[in-house]
Amino acid sequence: MIDLHTHILPGLDDGSSNIKESIAMAKIAVDCGIRGMAVTPHCSSDRRREICEALTLLRIVLNESNIPLILYPGMEIKGAPDTADMLSDGRLITINGSRYALIEFDFQSKGDIETKILKDVIQAGFTPIVAHPERYVYVREERQLLNEWKAMGCGFQVNRGSFIGHFGEAAKDLAFEMTARGFTTIVASDAHSDQNRIPWLKDVKMLFARHFDPVAPQFLLRYNPLRILRNEELLQSDPDWF
Repeated sequence: MIDLHTHILPGLDDGSSNIKESIAMAKIAVDCGIRGMAVTPHCSSDRRREICEALTLLRIVLNESNIPLILYPGMEIKGAPDTADMLSDGRLITINGSRYALIEFDFQSKGDIETKILKDVIQAGFTPIVAHPERYVYVREERQLLNEWKAMGCGFQVNRGSFIGHFGEAAKDLAFEMTARGFTTIVASDAHSDQNRIPWLKDVKMLFARHFDPVAPQFLLRYNPLRILRNEELLQSDPDWF
């Protein structure tokens, strides 16, 4: 499995607080079958240098500790009016340098500003992967936004925690419905620590096998994540529109 949304880099945001915790998170990931992981600290400005330095250090530590986890560069970009320009200027890091940009938004909004930002990013030549849309209150209340964003060319990353109820019943219901309707592009842990929001995907892999098409686990946890890392076209079917 490949996890493309994690906060494993130490000391950069509200994720791992130190290198010891990052090592513990890496061990958890490997234990559940994760072999590749994108590091995606929260970002709204140019933090390339500090992210690259932290990534290099963690790679060295994992290698010295014999932990077989491959780390890839990335950011969880806070969507803003200048996001497209910053991507074009190379001030923001896409997932492994691909066309795919992981973009998050405020949990409370109306959706019109977010739609404009996504359009600008697409016009700049990038493909937005919207981070955990099932957690946004305005998306849950106006699900046709997902139709609009999907038709524009966006992908959607759903959190593992949403499927198991960590973010409430409303997020859980939308996570299941998005996946059943063919809107979910990838599922990721959005891990923040080695205690609570951990880098664990084995439980949702088993859940998908029970509730969805038999190929869903590979589709959401391996094939599309791998295609994003390789900058290839995503595997997507026509959705059952909201």
